[in-house]
Amino acid sequence: MHRTIAAIALSLALLTAHPAANASKPFAPTESQCAAIFKAAGDKYAGMWRGEDSKLVLGLTSSVELDREIQQMLHIVYVQYSMAELQRLHKQIVLKKFNNNQYITGSHIDYKMNRIVITAQKENLSKAMSLFEDQGIDVKMVHFKAQHTTVTFMPLMDEGSCKGPSH
Repeated sequence: MHRTIAAIALSLALLTAHPAANASKPFAPTESQCAAIFKAAGDKYAGMWRGEDSKLVLGLTSSVELDREIQQMLHIVYVQYSMAELQRLHKQIVLKKFNNNQYITGSHIDYKMNRIVITAQKENLSKAMSLFEDQGIDVKMVHFKAQHTTVTFMPLMDEGSCKGPSH
């Protein structure tokens, strides 16, 4: 009996230690790993999110040197805009200039899409887009979306990713 328990314990220890056995258990970086990611990425950091395979995805605007262990636990994608660029446009333009605009019903940053999402009633979508174009704003940074309901609820989820560099 003791041998059976010992064999089971050893098997569980081996399974836990083997990366393939943990394929369904997503990587959740520690604070120190997050700090290392932010330090290495600097202004190239574009956000983190869970991929369809539950692996943590790190968005970067160009390559950076990361610790090998951390790099193996992440899926790295290269995107056009950094988190700072998206946040700056959202804060300085969207929230300050267009926050109370009659054509825009909502806005948020979608880091996975690497765009600012602007919602408007379907009939006002082209007017909302014109507001940005008339200000000379790069509309490639913006995804315009028709709002089909009166209110859109966005769930807040902690996916175990780093929350972003503190400035």
